[in-house]
Amino acid sequence: MIASRLLPLVLFIAGFSPLQAQEIRYIDITGVQQRTELRYPPAPPVSCRANGSCVDGGYGGASIGDGAPDIRNPQALRIDLLRVDPVEIDPEIPFEAEFRVHNTGLVPIDLPISPHLSDLQPSDPSIEFSYFSIALVAMVTAEPQQAEVRSLGFVVLYGSPEHGGSMVSLKPGEWIRVKTNMRLRTCPSEPVSARIHGGFWLRSNTYRPHPGGSSTAINNLYPNVTPSDPATWLHVNFIHHPSEQQDSKP
Repeated sequence: MIASRLLPLVLFIAGFSPLQAQEIRYIDITGVQQRTELRYPPAPPVSCRANGSCVDGGYGGASIGDGAPDIRNPQALRIDLLRVDPVEIDPEIPFEAEFRVHNTGLVPIDLPISPHLSDLQPSDPSIEFSYFSIALVAMVTAEPQQAEVRSLGFVVLYGSPEHGGSMVSLKPGEWIRVKTNMRLRTCPSEPVSARIHGGFWLRSNTYRPHPGGSSTAINNLYPNVTPSDPATWLHVNFIHHPSEQQDSKP
């Protein structure tokens, strides 16, 4: 009798089991040339004063609104770097990286998945628009007992709820995989072994075009971060290219 009463409760709990976690999208942009150029209206005619100084009216800029994570936020993400190829990284050559973006929070989270920012802009280049962006980051740290190594590379995806297919909603436990090519921003000057792992930054953005230029208002978003297990960080080696200039003997 007790077992029969417990059975519905067991089935209810099983309905929320992490075993139902699943991959809902695989995105391969290794062969994609990203379109990120944004347009703005032409600059007004150059205006010159009597003293000979001229102003063309064109200007641009960006502002960033910052904040901090809130432990009470039910949204959370974990970014796992699953694979890099090759593991012998040449700073002069892009390498292939594969990320898993996993919703580890308690509620759904909407994420941008389009490689093309340009496709989100209205047909009228004078109209401002808003969009989301997520940078998937490959972060390098030194192996124990090695020289200090700090480097990163990243790829950015974009999306807007107004553009179908540019966003994806991840339910708790769901994930997407993204395969891309990237370069590291800096590399050590000598051969060294290191470990590489995943990270991210998530932003909302508003692009404001004006005659002759534009500005972008950027706001960092802070879902909580579930750290990846350091035991899963990938081991890589940096290839060092000595200077082509060699001391010559007379």
